[in-house]
Amino acid sequence: MANGLSPQNEQFLNRAIAEGLFPSTEAALDAAVSALREQSEAIPFVPAEHAALVDAAIEAANAGQSREMTAADWESLRQKVRSVAHRNSGGA
Repeated sequence: MANGLSPQNEQFLNRAIAEGLFPSTEAALDAAVSALREQSEAIPFVPAEHAALVDAAIEAANAGQSREMTAADWESLRQKVRSVAHRNSGGA
């Protein structure tokens, strides 16, 4: 199987297999992909529409179409974040 690994990674993989950590290249690569998936699941998904809103806000700020945040603005933002976090954690 062509795996596209760098020579250093292929050597590391072969050594791990030779030392009995994995029974085969496929098993080692499966374990690596599983570990990457597990690590990636901890990274929150940002919906495209949210990223687009952030990009638009940055563009507006760069164009001078922004104002300094007030204490009320920050509190409103905190409440929205708490609400979303509560919803995403299974809360009503």
